[in-house]
Amino acid sequence: MTVQWIVNGFLSTALLLLLSHGGGRVSGQQNTPTVVIDGLGTVQGTRGRTAWTDREIFKFYNIRYAEAPVGQQRFRNPVPVRPWSGVYNAAVPGRPCPQIGLNVSNDVAPEDCLTLSVFTQNTTGNSPVMFFIHGGSFVKGSASQYEPDYLLEKNIVLVVIQYRLGPLGFLSTGTANIPGNVAMLDTILALEWVSQNIRFFGGDSTLVTIFGESAGGAAVTALLYSPLVRDGLFHRAIVQSGSIFAPWATCRSPRDGGLDIARRVNCDRPAESMEDCLRAVPAMRLMEAYEEHKNNQFNITGLPDVAGACIVIGEASPFMPKHPKTVARNAIRNVELMAGTVSQEGLLAWEGVYRYGLSFKPETMQSSWDLLQLIDTINERYGASSNDGAQTWHQIFSTFLMTEIDRANYTELLPGLVDISGNLAVKAPVLQDVTRFAHANPGKVFLYSFDYSGIPSLYNLSQDFLYPYHNNSFHGEDLFYLFPIGQQLTQPDSEIAMMMVDLWTSFAINGRPTAPRLKSSWHPVSKFYGPYLKINYECEMKNNYINEFTASTDKARLQRSGASFLFLSKAFAWFAVLLGMLKTLE
Repeated sequence: MTVQWIVNGFLSTALLLLLSHGGGRVSGQQNTPTVVIDGLGTVQGTRGRTAWTDREIFKFYNIRYAEAPVGQQRFRNPVPVRPWSGVYNAAVPGRPCPQIGLNVSNDVAPEDCLTLSVFTQNTTGNSPVMFFIHGGSFVKGSASQYEPDYLLEKNIVLVVIQYRLGPLGFLSTGTANIPGNVAMLDTILALEWVSQNIRFFGGDSTLVTIFGESAGGAAVTALLYSPLVRDGLFHRAIVQSGSIFAPWATCRSPRDGGLDIARRVNCDRPAESMEDCLRAVPAMRLMEAYEEHKNNQFNITGLPDVAGACIVIGEASPFMPKHPKTVARNAIRNVELMAGTVSQEGLLAWEGVYRYGLSFKPETMQSSWDLLQLIDTINERYGASSNDGAQTWHQIFSTFLMTEIDRANYTELLPGLVDISGNLAVKAPVLQDVTRFAHANPGKVFLYSFDYSGIPSLYNLSQDFLYPYHNNSFHGEDLFYLFPIGQQLTQPDSEIAMMMVDLWTSFAINGRPTAPRLKSSWHPVSKFYGPYLKINYECEMKNNYINEFTASTDKARLQRSGASFLFLSKAFAWFAVLLGMLKTLE
């Protein structure tokens, strides 16, 4: 993962990918799995093995569920894929959707990327389906990052989709021609494809669990609220570190942001000709214009005013006519939900502010006045500022000790800045979804905090931004224990991965997360603050999730007190040695 700043940061995966361009048609080969999809055509996949029991599985990559959204179809609703002749080569991963850093410059059709991958143990079975939506701030990511080697240890069918990214999927000019949210319509069409066709791969279309992390988690919660999602399209949902309530998930000024992006690609003209102009701009230039807009807007007014890679509320798009906060409890979907966050969500969130949102280096702070300015800036960047300052005062005095405030030492205050950033960006928004659904669906919602820190760690990827405290769980690290994302796991890491797979798949299978490692049952949310499961090498049921709002601060204080105790212990040891030497001289 290349850590940049907060919007790109909510990508949750952190890798350099080896992506091959598939999607051609072949005549068929010996000993390869082949599936005939009624009404569409034949796909030929490949075989694989699971990670721990070496079980054989079947992999079908890069199956088109929609026609290429190119030419006049750019920015418009996806069109279901047409039937094909011959045998479709689904044996190799396909191209990602256009994004900075991954596409080959001479790729002649980079937008032909609306594909999904299906992984199954048995093409003639009838297993529960897990439908994964990748993260990446709605601007990065691909299906090829998420292999099935862990999850397919259990009897499920895994589907991983791709959807249009950045302005290609979310740009809005406020008109019916470019309304925004077409990426979300991509996910709905992919779900419809699963509903119609997953039976040919051994999946049960009446038992579908959607899950996603970061922007993928926000997409999941958006699907929970959208009136365009028909009943029965999915049945359970898992939300990891993302929410429609997050300040980066929705656009506050989608049309203004769309016009700014249009100006940056020389399409500043009346609406109709602007739209024709935008359809002719090379895909990668649009992505670059979005990056320019994002960097500028984040530093001036804050994250909610960044447009072009966020969900549009109202306007010309029917996907989300009104904000979910206005949805009445009796109108919330009757679904089973599992949701949670990682302990140090704010490491990435604070790094975005640190790099792009400050007018001074916080390491040079000299007094509590500087801390006050920092907290005000964090609130502004995440759209949480108020003229009365009430939130700032509460954050300061609920996070820091008076002695810490008076000392104004940046390293000592840093964990609190991390906590405040992470609460605004991820933790509080996720809790919003959890409490709303738990209130509407008693006994059906499960909350967690992932607190395990293993070998595949992400939190110190930057050379010029180092966090001096250890045992952290960075945004996206929970994915290492659900998917084999290029890392080598130690024995303890593997045990965590096996437990995570147990929890996630058991929820998808029967609506109750269970695992042999758990010493007690995972209790559903019954109050607005819990209970919740703290996932670590030794898991614990905790009562008050609000304590997770100071998780980084609490860890750091323990580490500092431990270091002080160690220093004192060594000092006493040396003192004892000195006394002994003095006695020998008497």
